[in-house]
Amino acid sequence: MITIRQQLTRKLLITVGLLIAVSGVAVYACTRAALRAQFDSALHTKAQALTTLTEQKRGKVKIDFSDKQMPSFERGGADFFEVWLANGTPVERSPSLGEAHLPLHYRSQASPAFWNLTLSNGMIVRAIGFEFRPTVDDPKPEAMATDAILVVASNRRNLDRTLFTLALVLTGGGLLSLAATGLVVPRVLRRELSPLQHLAEHAARIDAASLSARFPSGDLPGELAPITVRLNELLARLEDSFERERRFSSDVAHEFRTPIAELRSLAELAIKLPDARLPNADHEILAIALHLESILTRLQTLARGERNQVSTERERVALSPLVEDICQKVQTKAAARRLAFEWQVPSNGEISSDPILLRSIVTNLVDNAVEYTPSGGTVNLKASAEADQFTVQVTNSVDDIGEADLPHLFDRFWRKDSARTNNGHTGLGLSLSRTFAHALGCELTASFIAPGRLALTLTRKNLKGTSSTSQTARE
Repeated sequence: MITIRQQLTRKLLITVGLLIAVSGVAVYACTRAALRAQFDSALHTKAQALTTLTEQKRGKVKIDFSDKQMPSFERGGADFFEVWLANGTPVERSPSLGEAHLPLHYRSQASPAFWNLTLSNGMIVRAIGFEFRPTVDDPKPEAMATDAILVVASNRRNLDRTLFTLALVLTGGGLLSLAATGLVVPRVLRRELSPLQHLAEHAARIDAASLSARFPSGDLPGELAPITVRLNELLARLEDSFERERRFSSDVAHEFRTPIAELRSLAELAIKLPDARLPNADHEILAIALHLESILTRLQTLARGERNQVSTERERVALSPLVEDICQKVQTKAAARRLAFEWQVPSNGEISSDPILLRSIVTNLVDNAVEYTPSGGTVNLKASAEADQFTVQVTNSVDDIGEADLPHLFDRFWRKDSARTNNGHTGLGLSLSRTFAHALGCELTASFIAPGRLALTLTRKNLKGTSSTSQTARE
């Protein structure tokens, strides 16, 4: 597995290498151009000097030149020249050429030709060639000036040696710089990336038993600080989730312990005293089995709801008949507990929803309010509908629930200790109601509308995102 440090090292070395190469080529090209321009300028100066020494006398072109004036053109010298008439007839050449000849290549004197060439003796030279008109020194006034061609060459050994040395220096310096970069960069990256390594080591030490640990956020680079904040937030959510799962496991054990103990007692009694079997023993066993089945079915539905697998079948639902039917069924129970129970529903309210899921939600809300309202309290239901937007709010008196309890009302198996009685409630009704509400695209919330007055509100403001998938048995 390639690490970030290795990737950065490789990319930095490639980048630095390219920069060194480009810089070296640029320096070499600029220096080479400057040295060649200097060499060409000196060559042009020598050629101009030869033109001043060239005269035309009695119709002949001759260079008045001596070895004392220009010794570099003598035999064994490093400079060469050759002169032709305009028709290509050779006129004169330097002793340094020996048996060799310069090519007849030229342009105008204002814009001479420069080029590199190799002499017959293997010497590499740089030449200049142009056409010029020699000075006329003839006693005959009718003498006409004749054009001549001059080609001058100089040995470029020193120039090539200088350029070769420059190339060696640049190449060697670039390689040394690249090698130094290769040694320094990994160490710098290792030191600068050490906070990331410490972060990884800290993360490796965290497990399910140490979710309360948090990543240190002080003295961190600016790039890592947001990551540690998000990681700490993630740990907080994980810790909360694990804690809820632990509570859930404990609550499941609590819920199953009593009915299982009752089944065990009935079974042991039937085995030890078969003649003393109670007449209603089978009814009790059936009731316990149905209670356990109800818990398991609701847990299964909640699990499917968390995976968005609660199916819905929408149709037009008249809100008033549905709510009134639910309220009338619990009216007797509310009267037995001396509760004041009132409901208000618009007679013409009609919405698009799943009637079975909607009935289950409202039934859970009403039944929960009637069950846990203190004796002599009040329960109110108000509903409103406009187009496909609707609200159903159930309020009731409470005396043992505070603001701190609101976030837990929809937790699975959560009930106040004073309410943990064997009343047939599993503690899953509100959790299931919220799951169904999400499947319908609704929102189910809890709040206090007044001191000691709890409100559970089911609201749908639009139909966006209300589709759900999948094949789930309804309750």
